[in-house]
Order: sequence, then C-alpha cells, then structure tokens
Amino acid sequence: MKRALILLAMVLCTTAWAQNKHNASTPKDPATIPLPPGKKGMVIDGKIENSTIYPSTRRDFQVFVPQQYDGTAPACLTVGLDGNLFGAITVIDNLIATGEMPVTIGIFLQPGVSYNEDGTVARYNRSNEFDRTDSRLATFLETEVIPLVENMVTPDGRKILISKDPNDRAITGASSSGIAAFTVAWERPDLFSRVYSSVGTFVAMRGGNEYPALVRKSEPRPLRIYLQDGVNDTWNHIFGDWWEQNQLMSSALNYAGYEFDYKWDRGTHSIYYGTRAYPDAMRWLWRGWPAKVKAGESMNDMLKSLLAKGEQWQEITQESSVALNDTIARLLADPAEQVKLNGKYEKTVRNPYRVLPLHNEDKYITNAEGEIYLLKNGAKKGTKMNTLPESGNEIAIYPNGKLLIATEKNSNWLISYLIAPDGSLHSGQQFYWLHNTDNHNHTAYGNMAFDTLGNLYIATPIGIQVCDQNGRVRAILPLPGAGKKVDAIAFVGNKIYAKCGGKVFVRTFAHTGYNSWEAPIDVKSQGQG
Repeated sequence: MKRALILLAMVLCTTAWAQNKHNASTPKDPATIPLPPGKKGMVIDGKIENSTIYPSTRRDFQVFVPQQYDGTAPACLTVGLDGNLFGAITVIDNLIATGEMPVTIGIFLQPGVSYNEDGTVARYNRSNEFDRTDSRLATFLETEVIPLVENMVTPDGRKILISKDPNDRAITGASSSGIAAFTVAWERPDLFSRVYSSVGTFVAMRGGNEYPALVRKSEPRPLRIYLQDGVNDTWNHIFGDWWEQNQLMSSALNYAGYEFDYKWDRGTHSIYYGTRAYPDAMRWLWRGWPAKVKAGESMNDMLKSLLAKGEQWQEITQESSVALNDTIARLLADPAEQVKLNGKYEKTVRNPYRVLPLHNEDKYITNAEGEIYLLKNGAKKGTKMNTLPESGNEIAIYPNGKLLIATEKNSNWLISYLIAPDGSLHSGQQFYWLHNTDNHNHTAYGNMAFDTLGNLYIATPIGIQVCDQNGRVRAILPLPGAGKKVDAIAFVGNKIYAKCGGKVFVRTFAHTGYNSWEAPIDVKSQGQG
C-alpha cells in the first residue's frame, strides 16, 4: 500500500511537471533572430560609479545605438531595467529594421550595489530602487542616467540625442523591475508613456499592493501599458500572490480606461514567457507612433461627476489671462504668509498658523502646536476649542456649518468635530482616511476645501484627494508633470486653483466650491454608503 502511494505521488508530480514545462515547439518570433553583422546596431558599455540619488552605489549599463540613427535628430528611447532582459537589444534592432518601431536608443540599466572597502558587498540596492512606489527612480533616470548617456558619443562620432517627448519613450522590466517600470511612468507621465511589465511585483513589499486602488481612484494618465504574467507565478506567505495582484492590476487598468493589453500564460516567476511576449508587446506599445498616447476615460463615478468635459489643468503664468484675486492668493499662501497677511491675530493666538473666517465674522485659528481656537467677533483673545490633542494645523468647515475637519498629527487620518451652537467643538473622532505614498510623510498634507455637495478636497503628496461625506477617498486628481505634490488649493466658484512645486494651476470643474466665510447651506445626504 505504501509503495502504491509513493508510485501515485511520483506519477502526479511527473504529470504536473509535464503540464508546466515550456513548450519548446512554439515557433520563434523572427524579431528574436540576430541581424547579420553588417546590419546590427552597436552596443556601448558604461558605468555609474556613484549617484546623488543612491549614494555609494555602482552599476553597469549598456547603450544600444541602431544603425539607422545618424546623430542629427533626437531618437526615441527605451529604458530596460535589470539590463538587457528579454533579448531586448536583438528584438529592438529587428523591429527598427522592419519599421515596426521608430529609430530608438536603448539604455539597459542594472540596479545599484554598494561595496565595502575590501570589495565585498555592503548592500544590494535592487529592491530599494525598484519596489518602492515613489518618484525617486524616475528622478534618477531624469537627472543622472539620461544626461550621462546624452553626453556620450559613439565610436564613429555620432552624438546621442534623445527625445524629451514622453510619447517617444518606453520603459520595461521584469519582477521588481516590472513594477518599477510602471512606477516610473505612473509617477512621471511627463517622462514615459509606454510600459512593459513582466511578472511585475505588485505585492506588499514597499506599497505595490496599493496600486490597484490608486489606479481606480486616480484620474487616468496618458499611458499605454502591457502586462505579462503566468498562473504559476510565485506566491509568498509574507508578500502575497504575484498572479493575483497582476490580475487586480489588469482589472483596475481596464476600469480606469487605460490603453492596456496583457498576455496571461501558464508560466512561473521567470522571464521565459516574458521574453516570448516581448516582441509583440513592443509592437503593440509602439503601434501607431507618432500618434500620441492619450488618457482614457475612467468608469469611476466620482471622477465622472467632478470633471468637466474637455477641461484640463492650465498653468497660470504672467502671460496668462487668468488673474489671481486677493481671496485666491490668500487661500494659496503658505501659513507663514497668511499670518503675515493677518498679523493682528498674533495678539489673539500664540503662534497662529491658519485663519478660517466664518460668515458671522467669527474665526477659527490654528497655531503651530496644532491647537484650535475660536475668536469671537470683537473678542481680543481666542478660546481654545480642540478636544483631541492630536489635531493638526489644517482645518475646514463643512458647508452646513455643523462640522469642523482638522488634520491629525503624524497620521493619514482627518478628525471630524461636531460644532455646538456657541461654536465650541466636541465629539471629535478620526473620520476621513487618506492615501499616502510619499514615504508616509503625513506632515506634507496641505489645506482643505469643500464643494457644495459636501465632498472634501485636500492637498496631498499624491495630488488632490477627494473624499465623500462618509470620509472615504473616491477620487485622486494628480497635477501635471513633475510637481505632483500639491501644497495648497483654493476652490472658488467652479474653479480649483492648485499650488504645486512653486507653480499655480487652474481647472474648471463640474462642481462648485464652498468657503468658510459663506453662509451655511443645506447639503443633501449621500446616505450611509
């Protein structure tokens, strides 16, 4: 009996192996066959010995220059993370030769490693560079890697010129570099528009598991994305299920209206199937070029209700016809400037931070310590109001005048206080919850505003987050380009003004803003939800 069980187990294991082995009879894609020597592009090796972004790291890279590149006009760009994965150089060489890709420079970059003085490894930097979900890697590519390559000259004298148009740029990777490729384009759609992610690590390593939710809630970016994964991808007790998370990403990208395609197979956590899919993925990513990759339309009902058709963020410049009146300028001013504008409050509240005037000329004032004061009209000194010591510096008034919302210190929660008829605050509780992917730097939240429907808008490191009446983030509005962190907002009429990276942007919305100095209004309840 025991022998029979052992034989059965051996048969089952052999059968499972046979079912999962690679199908070697699949015909090779012609793009994977190297071109003859006289038609090949050239490869230049390079090193980065140190980095400002990633101190004390060393890494190798390769630059591929196609034969069709003459050095007189900027070429398109493909960045390959983890180096020349997928046989990428051969595939790109072929696709340029057949006209299925434009003339493209390839940069194939290895992750960084730090070494001790005796030459032994001090730390591997791969996961830190690739799995984190912020803009650091994008900044590294923008400010260190690409400029270094642009200073190179080929042995036959061609200077490397790279297009700065994100429509002319793709980025690729596998596993941790697969999620990194997505992160770079997600954070900086002004740098890259085309993404290939093979067996991407969208799991709970450094926040990648949050991407499906962020994709569903955020206004779509102009990205074209191709995912590849297999049903036998890895599963980890600590981090989660790679295959499941890639399916969630697929669902989220489809829901959010992205130009998106995928290749599911029966592969494991390897680059075998990713290599097989790579030629068709690159054909799909570059199809129709130079036509622009455009942002799609999300099925998110909150986004649909907020966004006015055809309206986009516009930067306000000196040449712009849009004027900032005193009210808007005051709302966008940093707290120190607000205190300066309202200097008389220094005598009523110690270290004033934010002043919130009411319709009856009373004022709520916060100070640098996060205390909330009520200054009655005509009073010479404010009365301390906050009932929770964790209150932060930013405050907003609900349109019906019966709730005050305050940020919470060192937290991604906002506190909701009930306002008594005499203006005092009571029954404060954590109520609104915000996303934060800026290394949990919760002090980076800016000011807040309501619309007349009772939705709350708050300036955050990942854009303007919009919460419903029940405190849940239902929409995220990123700002254009590199300066996605929003410092301050003003919602006046049907326009939102946003201060971001030293610039001010404006956009027309379908809703109307409510400001604290306006008379309270009745707000239709959104129900318990």
